[in-house]
Amino acid sequence: MRNKMRAAMFAAVMAAAMATGCVSAAEYASDAEIKVWGSQEDQEMLQTIIENFKEDHPEAADWTINTAVVSSADAKTEVLKDPSVAADVFEFASDQLAELQAAGVLYRVTKNKEEIIANNLPNSVDAATINGEMYGYPNTSNSFFMYYDKSKYTEDEVKNLDTMLAKDLGDDVTNFSMDLDNGWYTSSFFFGAGCTLFGEDGSDPTQCDFNNENGVLVGDYLLGLATNPKVKNHDDALLLAAFKDGTLAATLTGTWNASAIQESLGENFGVTTVPTVTLEDGTEMSPSTIVNFNLYGVNAQTKYPLESMLFAEYLSSEKCQKIRFEVRNSSPTNLNLVNDTDLLATSPAVAVLSEQVKTSTVQPSIPQIANFWSPMEAFGQDCIAKAVTKDNMQEKLDTMVTGILSRIGE
Repeated sequence: MRNKMRAAMFAAVMAAAMATGCVSAAEYASDAEIKVWGSQEDQEMLQTIIENFKEDHPEAADWTINTAVVSSADAKTEVLKDPSVAADVFEFASDQLAELQAAGVLYRVTKNKEEIIANNLPNSVDAATINGEMYGYPNTSNSFFMYYDKSKYTEDEVKNLDTMLAKDLGDDVTNFSMDLDNGWYTSSFFFGAGCTLFGEDGSDPTQCDFNNENGVLVGDYLLGLATNPKVKNHDDALLLAAFKDGTLAATLTGTWNASAIQESLGENFGVTTVPTVTLEDGTEMSPSTIVNFNLYGVNAQTKYPLESMLFAEYLSSEKCQKIRFEVRNSSPTNLNLVNDTDLLATSPAVAVLSEQVKTSTVQPSIPQIANFWSPMEAFGQDCIAKAVTKDNMQEKLDTMVTGILSRIGE
């Protein structure tokens, strides 16, 4: 009977919380025990945040908050092993959201939802939302943009890729490079032309129109890049080496390479959003880079849902996102920070990334995304090998889309 009464009381508290969006200090457990997961690199920072949290929330002064090392990339795998022993609060990549939600391991955000939505980038909120309900707290963004050598291009020239490719930089210098057989990069051209992956909201595993009329124009453009002697297919190792020896003028990559590229280019270090491109029909379009977000989630099996939601909201707050930016050079999703030009000016790469993700396309999180990468890679490799031509472009794109939409495991 006592347990039933406690359950009824808890249900009443939760109903009130969901209705009002707020919880009084008296409704929190004074002896809550919360476990939080984070990467190895984040452990010291998390300890600082925990101390700040207890200072900012006196009701949590006696809570026990322990940390353990599990990265955002590994969170889904570890939570699904046994949710009952997983962390109460954990960071995960947004492309894991659909599977985690479908497995029933994410606690729905019921506290301060509208405030969280108003405070963060719209597409970061979209990345945390399924069918109108939020299951995560936006924290950081991850996409790519362009680095360039200021001694080789002006700020005006890097606005359009075709302008860049038309410039004569000499036989020893590559005008532009990118990972031409990696769908994380090449998809941006399809998205920029209005093509969609798994429908408008990325949730329909039967839909992909990369082979429509606009897709063919994009395919022709990518083929032109792959066969252009002024363009090279570079992964991280190759582009870093090329910048270091002065043989590369511009490339597409993310913040993880910022320090190394800046060291190589010195005062000629330049960053900007991905340049526009001009398709064969004369249309000038801006590629829409694929973006992932890191989110904080609350374990649906936590014994302390109210307390865990309070802590997860704090971890992803403006204050903590600023700490993460300063300590880890992470790109924030909080709008006040995204629009703080003075703050972001201290990290040019993050400043550009924060601008880039405003028009990025959120990477779908449905299981079908597992079928996306290999067909895109094969198409890129065939372009490089000149097995794709303008004459067989439609056929090759049809094959690529068929592969993307094939049943998982085939």
